[in-house]
Amino acid sequence: MIKKAITHLKLNHTNKGKKKKLESVATEYMRVTQAYVDFLIQREITEPDKFASIPEQDVPTPLSQRWQRCAWQQACGIVQSWYSNECQNPPVLRNICIQANANVVKLETSRTPTFDYWLRISTMVSGKPVRIPIKLYDRAKETIAEFPKLCTSVTLNELKGEWYVTFVVLCALDSSKRASKFSIDEHNAQTERKTRKPSPKKVVGVDIGMVSIVSTSEGYHYGQISDELRKRVDSSFQKRCRKQKLNACLKRKGKPQVSLSDNRAEAFAQNEIGRALNLMIKELPESAKVATERLSVKDMRFKSRQMNRALRASQLGYVRDKLKFKLDEGGIRYRSVQPAYSSQQCSKCGFTLKMNRRNFSEFLCLFCGYSANADLNAALNIAERFGDDEILKLSFREVETVLAIRFLRRHPVACSATAGPVRDVVQLWLPPD
Repeated sequence: MIKKAITHLKLNHTNKGKKKKLESVATEYMRVTQAYVDFLIQREITEPDKFASIPEQDVPTPLSQRWQRCAWQQACGIVQSWYSNECQNPPVLRNICIQANANVVKLETSRTPTFDYWLRISTMVSGKPVRIPIKLYDRAKETIAEFPKLCTSVTLNELKGEWYVTFVVLCALDSSKRASKFSIDEHNAQTERKTRKPSPKKVVGVDIGMVSIVSTSEGYHYGQISDELRKRVDSSFQKRCRKQKLNACLKRKGKPQVSLSDNRAEAFAQNEIGRALNLMIKELPESAKVATERLSVKDMRFKSRQMNRALRASQLGYVRDKLKFKLDEGGIRYRSVQPAYSSQQCSKCGFTLKMNRRNFSEFLCLFCGYSANADLNAALNIAERFGDDEILKLSFREVETVLAIRFLRRHPVACSATAGPVRDVVQLWLPPD
């Protein structure tokens, strides 16, 4: 059974009265959810139970018991994800996002051709729900016609004054596969099931790069920062420079300025990134855990302007966030690890040196002679750090000292070799004066 989301369904056929009631419920709901998140983090509950008793006395609210239970379950999921990803700053819910179940929000089929569905939403007044009409776009109608089974939960979002709803349909397996592999559980395969995730046995490291979009420790590379994308980024950069000069003139004249964003270039890059990540998720080993990089893209800068434009073309921050979204969507366990010096460390012997990495694509260890693709070597190191809590707690610069100490413990002969053979190799590697 495969789940497929139908997103960006606008609730633009709602009258002002219903919209006002929805906004009042949503505002109170997000306040209560934030209070539950703070409640759990203050008490350091790393594995919250969504079926536990709700702290009603600590968080008084006019919401009904069903709405409070829904907010508590959403808060439990947020806190559990926050702890599992080893985040530092407590989560702050700035945007309205309601993950509702059938107890508070129900999707009803319309009986007239004017609208396709009605969304029945409970309000803070008992027995007086509001019904909001939904009109499907063409692609959503095709999906519903192919997979008519709907999940009971829906997601409501508010963005720039517009309300959107997302709901999920169930995609059944091919009939021949279902007959051969799931003949016993045929009835269960046609209904929505809640089963425990399989216990992961293997860790796959994922390296986000500037040549390949992502590379895994399995030796696969997905997506390329193509020449077409680089050209679009260069063109976008030149347009931005011209717009900045234009804005300077408009500012002096007191006229409104033009936007500096280039949505076409960003959409083109994000489309390529999405295809690469979809293929990677599809080819992951079954029941595997994933180790991702804890990147801080805002601190990454190069001396060359051309390299900085290449950095913008690779959109490392977007890849990082999109990868986590895809893993969450697929129910795949993952953990963000410390990526410091993963591109300079040898995945075989652990020797860490800046000159081990010749360029963006080649890696050659100057101690043991191990040679591999640079992204593959980094992905192997990232997979190795999945359960390394010692490195995870360190800052970027402190990691180098720990890696050096581990290397010397692992290869005691390196204490003397560093002053001899390795030094000679490094001298040969350096360019002539």
